[in-house]
Amino acid sequence: MDTYKYIEDYIDDDLNNDNLKSFLDEVKDNKAMAEELNLRMEINNVIHDKGFNELKDILEKQKITSKQSYSSYSIRREVMRTWHMAAASFALVIVAGGLWYILSNKPYTTENLVGKYYKPAKSIGQVRSGQVSGNETLAKAFNFYKQNDYNNALNYFSSLDNQITSKFYSGICFIELKKYDDAIESFETVVNDNDNLYVEQADWYLGLIYLMNNQKENAIEKFNNIAVSDSFYADQAKEIVKYIR
Repeated sequence: MDTYKYIEDYIDDDLNNDNLKSFLDEVKDNKAMAEELNLRMEINNVIHDKGFNELKDILEKQKITSKQSYSSYSIRREVMRTWHMAAASFALVIVAGGLWYILSNKPYTTENLVGKYYKPAKSIGQVRSGQVSGNETLAKAFNFYKQNDYNNALNYFSSLDNQITSKFYSGICFIELKKYDDAIESFETVVNDNDNLYVEQADWYLGLIYLMNNQKENAIEKFNNIAVSDSFYADQAKEIVKYIR
């Protein structure tokens, strides 16, 4: 299986049913592929939602990883073109968006931190027969989610209560609706399951929810734990702890 091609086709919703089933079976049984898929989705999020520095950090981290993993190198090579094309516009956004906070060593307020680090998770482009039971309901949920209609999206996600995917995205909906206690419950379910692609993201969102909900001690504890782990978010967690007042 051409790992990179299948991951790209999956993200772009280009897998037919047979290939989709094979891919999902492989992801389930192949930890390296699951980690690679998670990385590729994170890179997509950075390209679309974050700043040039965040993308650069990911690519620099992959320089180290690539010494032990050729497949990670191939991913870094493929996104390098996008990195260079986006550099100029990202640089402008960074300057306009608050880089002066870091340069002047001024502390971030809670609102600043949430604004800098929180983005709703990207929706899954791929929801077809064979992926999950209740796929039609999940597809409807994502249609509303993509339109930022979080109330209707939540109604459909909630009807699939036994699915980790629906739990994770329910958590995002609850954040957007400022129902933080419900969001915490959803993400804790994902984290406690501990056998899915969303664990690190859910743990990260838990820390951000604590910030949003003015639970700073819980936030500091959560981000300290992430910072000393091998989580994708470790470096960002260190930054947040540094800037929390």
